[in-house]
Amino acid sequence: METTIVRCRNCHGVYPRPFLIPDRNPYEAYVAEDYFHGKDQAEKVAGGRLLAQRAKELLGRSGRMLELGCGRGEQLLGAREAGWDVAGVDMTAGFVPADGGLSIEVAPVESAASLDRTYEAIILAAILEHLYDPIECLRRVHDALVPGGVVFIDVPNECSLWARVGNAYMHLRGRDWAINLSPTFPPFHVVGFCPGSLATALAATGFSVVTLETPRWNNDLPVSRGIVQRFESLGTDVVLAAGQIIGQGAGITCWARRANGQRAT
Repeated sequence: METTIVRCRNCHGVYPRPFLIPDRNPYEAYVAEDYFHGKDQAEKVAGGRLLAQRAKELLGRSGRMLELGCGRGEQLLGAREAGWDVAGVDMTAGFVPADGGLSIEVAPVESAASLDRTYEAIILAAILEHLYDPIECLRRVHDALVPGGVVFIDVPNECSLWARVGNAYMHLRGRDWAINLSPTFPPFHVVGFCPGSLATALAATGFSVVTLETPRWNNDLPVSRGIVQRFESLGTDVVLAAGQIIGQGAGITCWARRANGQRAT
């Protein structure tokens, strides 16, 4: 079935047409050892400590932190080391360590009972692009935060220089492909954000943006061979670096605050 990438004229967010919804958990295509192969666990733990420290700076205190899509829970371990009371949610039981000493609910984000409790900080790292209703997720996150609580979000930037140049390069090579919403294998990216569309979604669900940045993310074009592969690797590195310099990096990182005591509408 042919799929077309559609971009909103107003906020520049993207989504596929037709919008296909799987009948099972796409992560079940992997075992944990394969899915997390090459991931640096110590780096993830350190990243959790940094997120916890930044959340404390924004709030002026530590507290309860929830991570949605926490996988093996390395970032939660880092946040716990930084003094936070942590919990997580992940929909794939095979990813959740049985002996990690962490409180992790095995459930889809959309129906997680953990979001019926309250937290000072919630982490959504590489999650929103996989959800079929990210607005509803943000509403639940808003209502699970204490007034003034903060959320961290990172997503790919579908308006990045890398995406623009990559799409043009695919066209020049005669391929009817789009770089947007990659990868094209499970677990798929089913919605895509630009800085404007993420800010719009946050405002619509009761958040005020604290910081929104477009850093460099290391993305790759489809693999070629030989001299073409070396050319593409060099070109990708240059484009990713240039994108960060001009404010069109391949990723979006954002901290936002629950704006008031009202429930999200």
